[in-house]
Amino acid sequence: MLKKLEHILQNEIDPAFSKRSRFIFEEIEKRKPKIILDIGCGRGFYIKSLSFYKFPKKIFGIDINEKYLLEAKKNCQDKRITIKKGSIYSLPYPNNYFDFIICSELLEHLNDDKRGLKELNRVLKKNGTIAITVPNYNFPFFWDPINFMLMDFFGKHINKNIWWLAGIWADHERLYSVSQIKKLILISNSKIVKFKNVIHNCLPFSHFLLYGIGKNLVEKFSLRKFDRFDFNNDKDMILPYIFRFLSLKDKTKDVNKSSVNICLITKKV
Repeated sequence: MLKKLEHILQNEIDPAFSKRSRFIFEEIEKRKPKIILDIGCGRGFYIKSLSFYKFPKKIFGIDINEKYLLEAKKNCQDKRITIKKGSIYSLPYPNNYFDFIICSELLEHLNDDKRGLKELNRVLKKNGTIAITVPNYNFPFFWDPINFMLMDFFGKHINKNIWWLAGIWADHERLYSVSQIKKLILISNSKIVKFKNVIHNCLPFSHFLLYGIGKNLVEKFSLRKFDRFDFNNDKDMILPYIFRFLSLKDKTKDVNKSSVNICLITKKV
């Protein structure tokens, strides 16, 4: 992996984000796609990171959040990058256009994930690749103890609209079991070529500490050294190591073991 990206991910405070990003970048470096789409690009982490590589000819980012898109355009100045507002249900691109699509932490937000994935496959070239990450329904107890107990004992979870307290359910229509995401991929004219679960071991209340409290502090008080969009931060920090320490023990390949995220590489057939 590029030295710059390696350093950024080493200093990423959220170990789940770091591991799923590494999963995506390793596949991109392996395949060296020329035309890439980041669907649900947000503030532009992936499209900015992709600009560090020489092999992409065109990099596209699309999102429905105008506020995030304004930030993405400020963050991403490379001439190969095009950023625009748009919906996954009606993408403004021709059939069979992209070599590689990043669809990270998006499907769980959609009212109709089947329709969204079908549209992604429309704009993907034959034998093209999609990198997908989704939150796992079978998440570790310590990642979000409150929702874990509510789901286990009462079949309920904290309201998704209470974003600061909702934990892993924040703004999510669903979480995915391994069997559910595999079924979704199979009915979308794709096949799974790589599969990985990330983050089995973590600190108690990790999601609440990182997002319920941490994200709010970073955005309100401009704590740039903890902002993953500060690509110029060249100092190693201790706090990210503390959060990822337990995840260093994640050695299992058991797909049925609890994990924060399910990561897949799919190919259009």
